[in-house]
Amino acid sequence: MIFIIGIVIAFMIAILGFTVFVDVGNGLGTVLSIIGGLVILFIAGRCQRRKEQNDPNILLDKMMMLFHEDGFQASTYIFSEQVDKGFAIDDELKKMRFIEHQPGGSTRKNRFAVTDISLKDLKQVEMLEDGVPIDDVAESDDKEEVSTLELRFTMNDQELHAMTINFLQFDVPVPKSNAQYLTERENLQEIYHDIDAMMKSVDEIEYHRS
Repeated sequence: MIFIIGIVIAFMIAILGFTVFVDVGNGLGTVLSIIGGLVILFIAGRCQRRKEQNDPNILLDKMMMLFHEDGFQASTYIFSEQVDKGFAIDDELKKMRFIEHQPGGSTRKNRFAVTDISLKDLKQVEMLEDGVPIDDVAESDDKEEVSTLELRFTMNDQELHAMTINFLQFDVPVPKSNAQYLTERENLQEIYHDIDAMMKSVDEIEYHRS
């Protein structure tokens, strides 16, 4: 939309250059109008590209494509609230794929960091409230307040170490009786239990093999 508006403005400036300003400065007005139109097109193109890079719907579509590349068959998809991070699970391969948006890149590969991790290399998964691990079976104290709800994965790989997905973030703390918080916490608990069960299943397979 931004680029289309830029084209319209540039076209109008060009028309003025060839009509109203054609006799200004022995054609200088026309030249300046053309240059001005090109500059507007360039700026509009940059603005449009920046907007697309941060559009949640576009990011979601591109991340979904990456979740199905190189033989990875994603069965479960989880995305952060800002849709700047996500992960998927391949039940057959027993792998997880993490994708993180890298703003400012010029190509798809530069704009997204893709990391595949075997479930056997996943050391721990934790639910976090305001960065502090919580017990998923403990009931929330309605008198307490919370700002963020996250899921953290700790790896055996020292280079990766840990990855955190932000599921919910409030501008100001809200009571734990907040309806949105309770819904998201319940959803997060289901995801946590699924991943925890998969980790235990992989551990059992590795134990019997050894």
